[in-house]
Amino acid sequence: MEDAVKRAADLLEHSGRVVAFTGAGVSTESGIPDFRSPGGIWEKYEPVYYQDFLESGEARRKYWLRSKVTYPVIRDAAPNPTHIALLEL
Repeated sequence: MEDAVKRAADLLEHSGRVVAFTGAGVSTESGIPDFRSPGGIWEKYEPVYYQDFLESGEARRKYWLRSKVTYPVIRDAAPNPTHIALLEL
């Protein structure tokens, strides 16, 4: 295990760019609700699928209304310890 950690640290140190794929739980600690859990965004707003967004003015209106309502939560969120740990990698 120690060798794997050293190898991962070496890869991170010598990488030009790193991407971390996380789940929604990383940002829920910052107060941003996830989409699927009880109380999540999709409980209040139906998802708007990409193709529908492209083809339907009504779908675009629903998307932008949801974005207008949910944006302040995202705007006002602050990084949490997980975000900081990822940054410090």
